[in-house]
Amino acid sequence: MEDNKMMDRNSYASKIVLLLTVAVFVGGSLIGQTAGKVRGTVTDESTGEALVGANVLIDGTSLGAATDENGEYFILNVSPGTYTVRAQLIGYAEDVSSDIRVYIDLTTTVDFSTSPEALEGAAVEVFARRALVQPDVAGTVINVSGSDIENIPVRSVGDFISQQAGVESGMVIRGSGINETAFVIDGISTRGGRDGTPTTAIALTSVDELQIQTGGMSASVGNARGGAINIVTKDPRDRMILDVLINQTPASNMSFAEGAEIVKDDDAYWWKPYKDENMNSAGTDGGAWDNYYKAQYPAFTGWDAHMDGTSGVGATLTKADWLEVFDWHHRKNTEVTEAFSSIDLTFGMPLGGTGLRFLVSYLNNNEPYFYPQARASFNENSVHAKLMYDLSSSMKLMAFVKTANQEGTAHEAWDMLHVPYPQRGGTPLYPWGAGSANSTLVFNSNQGISPTETLINQNGDHVGRSVIFSWDRYAITDYNTNIMGATFTHTLNAKSFYNLGFSMNSEEFKTGPNTRRGSTNSGPGDSNSDVPSAVVKLYGAGGTGVDSLVWTPWGWTSDGMSNPGSGARLGGHWARGRDDSKISTTNINFDYTTQLNSTNQVNAGFWMSMYDYDMEYGSSDSVIVHVERGAQKWQKTPMQAGLYAEDKLEFKGMIATLGMSMDYYNPNTDWWNYGDYARDLTAKEKGEIGDERFSDVDAEAAETQVTWNPKIRIAFPITVNSKLYFNYGTYRQQLTAQESFMIWQAWRGEVHQIGDPSNPMPKTVSYEVGYEQALRDAYLLRVGGYYKDNSLQSKTVWYQSIDSEVSYNKSQPYNYSDTRGLEFSLSKNMGDMRGYFNYTYSVRTQGNFGWGSQYENDVTQATYELTSTDHYQIKPVAEPFASANLEYVAPKSMGPLADFRVTLNGGWRAGRHFTWVGPGGASVPGVNNNIQMRDFFFLNARLSKNFNVGGSRVMVFADIQNLLNWKYMYFSPYNPDGGPFEGQGHGGTDWDNYMTSLHMPTEFWNEVDANEMTYNAIAGDDRPGTFRERDVAYVPIEVVASTDGIEALAADLTQLPTLIQTENVLYYDHESGNYYRWDGTNFGPAANSFVDDVKKDKAYIDMPNEWHRTFLNPRTISVGVRVSF
Repeated sequence: MEDNKMMDRNSYASKIVLLLTVAVFVGGSLIGQTAGKVRGTVTDESTGEALVGANVLIDGTSLGAATDENGEYFILNVSPGTYTVRAQLIGYAEDVSSDIRVYIDLTTTVDFSTSPEALEGAAVEVFARRALVQPDVAGTVINVSGSDIENIPVRSVGDFISQQAGVESGMVIRGSGINETAFVIDGISTRGGRDGTPTTAIALTSVDELQIQTGGMSASVGNARGGAINIVTKDPRDRMILDVLINQTPASNMSFAEGAEIVKDDDAYWWKPYKDENMNSAGTDGGAWDNYYKAQYPAFTGWDAHMDGTSGVGATLTKADWLEVFDWHHRKNTEVTEAFSSIDLTFGMPLGGTGLRFLVSYLNNNEPYFYPQARASFNENSVHAKLMYDLSSSMKLMAFVKTANQEGTAHEAWDMLHVPYPQRGGTPLYPWGAGSANSTLVFNSNQGISPTETLINQNGDHVGRSVIFSWDRYAITDYNTNIMGATFTHTLNAKSFYNLGFSMNSEEFKTGPNTRRGSTNSGPGDSNSDVPSAVVKLYGAGGTGVDSLVWTPWGWTSDGMSNPGSGARLGGHWARGRDDSKISTTNINFDYTTQLNSTNQVNAGFWMSMYDYDMEYGSSDSVIVHVERGAQKWQKTPMQAGLYAEDKLEFKGMIATLGMSMDYYNPNTDWWNYGDYARDLTAKEKGEIGDERFSDVDAEAAETQVTWNPKIRIAFPITVNSKLYFNYGTYRQQLTAQESFMIWQAWRGEVHQIGDPSNPMPKTVSYEVGYEQALRDAYLLRVGGYYKDNSLQSKTVWYQSIDSEVSYNKSQPYNYSDTRGLEFSLSKNMGDMRGYFNYTYSVRTQGNFGWGSQYENDVTQATYELTSTDHYQIKPVAEPFASANLEYVAPKSMGPLADFRVTLNGGWRAGRHFTWVGPGGASVPGVNNNIQMRDFFFLNARLSKNFNVGGSRVMVFADIQNLLNWKYMYFSPYNPDGGPFEGQGHGGTDWDNYMTSLHMPTEFWNEVDANEMTYNAIAGDDRPGTFRERDVAYVPIEVVASTDGIEALAADLTQLPTLIQTENVLYYDHESGNYYRWDGTNFGPAANSFVDDVKKDKAYIDMPNEWHRTFLNPRTISVGVRVSF
C-alpha cells in the first residue's frame, strides 16, 4: 500500500512539472478574475485629435499608462472599487475624472478631452456619470458593493444572492445547486472536495465587491456548470478598517402555535391521549371521542388496559403511578431557548509605510433547532485573514488563511450519511422546503447552506416522535475546513501581467453518537433524589437500578427502549451515522493577461487540483439491522486540471470574447472488471472491506478524460444606454467522490451500492440572449432568456441476480435535464428611493435514458420493462418566482431624521407541483405534476438610522420578518409520512385525509380519465396549503357516489355512523352536487346558509394532526447595531 502511495506521489510530481512548464507559456486561472480594466482615449478638446504620450494615472495606486499613437490607453489589473483617474500632458490642462467605478473582470471606459492650459497648474475635474449598461458584459452579471447590501434585511451574502433573478433560496442558480457553482473569495475557490459544496460563510463587513454570474461564464471558470460567485474583500491600503455588526433575534418556538413547550399543549397530538383525564383511562376507543376526533390523535388503549396487561412490578402501579412514569420519560424541556444571533466583524490596517497590510474578518452564526437535540443549535465560526505586501510598484503578494467550523447534528438519524454536513437551524423559507429543483448532482443542492428541514419533516409515528422528546436521535456532526495559500501578481508592463497562486484545503468530517450516559455522566433529573417514587418502584425492583433510566430521553444505548403509554422509542438505537473522513485538496493556478492592441485582450490560463481522499463513514445499529446498514472505507488520489485561452475583441459596435477550455480528469486508480452479477458482490466477501473484496478480480486503470469546451460571448452596444448580448458555452464538472469511488458494503457483507470512476464528467451546454437598457440615467432594465441542457448526470441502476444474492445499485450516466426560462429585472441604486425587482419564469424537464433496473432473470426483466416508468420524462412545469427590494432614505434636509431608512424586502413564488391522483399511493400511468400547491409570498422590513459619532458611523436597525404575519402550511408533498402529518407509512391516513378533504380545481384532473379517478372529488378552488383555522369547528363532508346512495341513507338511517356529533357532518351527493345533513331527528337537504358558512370558513378541511408544526415562521423582530470606523 505504501509503495502504491509513493507511486501516486511520483506520478503527481511528474504531472505537476509538466503542467507547470506548459503554464509558463499558456497561463491562467480564476485568480485573474478579481480585477478589472480601465481603458479610454485622450483627445484635444478643440480639434478632437488624439493626444500621444499623455499619462493616465489612478490616484492611490501605482497604476497608470501612456496613450499610444491613437490616443488610446489601457490599464490592466485594477482592483474593483471607486477611483479618481487623471490625464496629464505637458502643455495641456490636467483632466481629472472622479467617482470612477471599476468592477470585477469588466472594462470601465474613461475618456478625457482637454485643452492647452491657460494657467500654470490649472486642472479640470469632472465627476463621472456611472455607466449603467456595461458594454463588454455578454451575460447576466450582477455587480454590487458591500455598501449596496448593508441596508437590505438579510443576514448573509447567500441570502442576498438568493434574491437575484434566476436564483432561489440556497443560492440555487437556474436549477443548479451551490455544489455546481464556482464560489471564489479573493481569487481562491472555496469548493469542497467531497461533493463540491463550497465554504460560503463570509463576514458581510468584509465584502468590498460582489459579482454574481448566472449566465455566460468565461473559459476561466473550471469545474462548475451552474454559475460563478466572486467576492473581493476590503483592502486597508491607506487607513485602518474596523467594522462590527451584531444581530440577534430573541428565542421563539418558530411556530404560530402559542406557548413555550408547544408539543406539550393540552390539545397536542402526542400529549392529549395520555394526559386528558376525561378519556385517558378508557383510551381513544372508550367512547368519549367520535370517529372524526379519534382520527386526529394516535390510538391509545388507555391506562386501565395498560395496567391490566402489565405483569410483575408494573402490575402494582396505579394510574397515577403510570402518569408519573410517563411524565418522567417526557421530562425533556422542548422549549427553544437559544436566540438566532450573528457576530460579524472585520479589522485591518496598513503597517507603517512598508506597503504591508492585513485584514482579518470573523463570523459567528447561531441557529437554534426547531426541536432541541443533543446540540440545541447549529453553530458556525469562520475566520478569513489575508496579508498583503507590495514588493514593488509592479509586484504584489497576498497570503491568506480561511477556516470554518460547523457544529450541529447529522442530517440522517439512521441511514448512511449522504449529506455529511451538520443540519442548519431554523425553518425553511418555502412551505414545501428548500429551493426549486434539486441539484443535478446526486446530493442535496443546499446541503450545509439552507435552513434545516430534516428536524421539522420527521415521520409522525413512534419513530418521529423520538426527535421531539428525546435527546440523541441524531448523531453529533462537526465539519472543519482550513484553506491556506498565497497569490503573487506581477505587472510586467502597462499591457500585461500574470498571477500565480497556490492553496491547500483540508477538510475533516466527524459524525458519531453523543457520549453514553451513566453514573459519571448524568443529566437533569437523573440523580436518585430527583426520581419519582413510581419510577423507582418500576425500574429499581428489577435489579437494573435507577441508572437504567438515564437512557430516556437524554442518552442512547445499544438496546431498544420503548416507553409506557405510547410505545415510543425515546432512547435506544438512534444516532447511527458515523463519519471519520478526511480530504485534502491542493490547487495550483497560473494566469497571464495581455493587451495585444486596441482591440485584442488575451487571457490564457491553467489550473490543477489534486485530491487525497481518506474516507471512512457508514451507519451502525446493533439493535435493528437493516440491509442498508454498513460502511465505506477507501483511499483515492484523483486529479483534475484545466487549460483555457480567451481573446476579448473590443470594437465600437461589438465586443466578443471567444474562448476554449480543456478539462482533464484522471481518477488515478485501477478499477475492477467485475461482471454485473459477479459473486464478489455477495456476502461471501463479508470479511473484506472496500478494495480488499475485489483482490482476486482483474483490474485496469480507470479511464482518463479529456474534453474540449468552447465558449462564446458577444455584446452588441446599440447606444451608450442599451445593448444586446448572446452567449454560448459548454461546461464540465468532476463527479462527486461518492459517485466515483463508493463501495457501500451492507451489514451482511454484500455490496449495496458501488460507484464507477470511469463515468464521464457531467456536461452542461448553455445558451443565453438578453437586452439591457438604461432609463432616465437611473434605472437599469434587463430582459433575457436562457436554456441549459444537462446530460451525463449520474443515476443509480439496480442490479439483481437470479438467486438475489447479488443486489446492488451502481452509478450510471443516464440522467438528463434541461432548464429554460425568461428573466426580467429592473434596478435603481441611486437617489432617495432605490431598489430592485426581479422576475424569473423557469421550466425544468428531466428524465433518464435506459432502464433503472437490470435483472439477471430474463422473465423478470421483461416484466419490469413492460411496466416501468423509469425512462419516462418528467412533465415540464413552470416555476416562476420574483423578489423585490425597496429602500427609502430620508434626505439631509429632514434634520434629525436625515439618513433614516425604511426598507421593504419581499418575494413571491408559484406553488410547487407534485403528483397525486388519490389516496393510498394511487398512480395513473403518464400523469405527473398534476397538483400545484398554494402560491407563496413573503414580506420583510428593516428600519435603520445612521449616526456619526466622532470618526465612526453607527447604524442601529430592526428587522421584521414576515411583516404582515402571513400564515402558510409547511409540509413536503414528497414526504407525506413527515412534517405535520401522522406517518402514513406506518398505518396513518393523515395525509390522504387532508388531500381528499380539499375541494381542488377540476384542472388538476385534466389528464385523468373518469374511470381512472381513485376517489370522488369535490370541485372547488382549494390547493394543497389551503387550511382551516384552528378555532373553526371541523365539519366533515362524506361523499356519496350517487343520488341512489343518498336515498338509501334516508331510507335506512342505521347506515349513518354512530357518532356523538353526527349533526356536524355533511353528506355530498357526487352525482347531483347537493348537500344533506342529519340534524339529530331528520335526514334531508342541508340549509344553504349552513353549507355556505362551511365553505367560506373551510370548515370541511381535515387538517394535519400535528398543529404545532403546521404553521411556521410567524412575525419576528430582530435588532442589531453596526459600528464602522
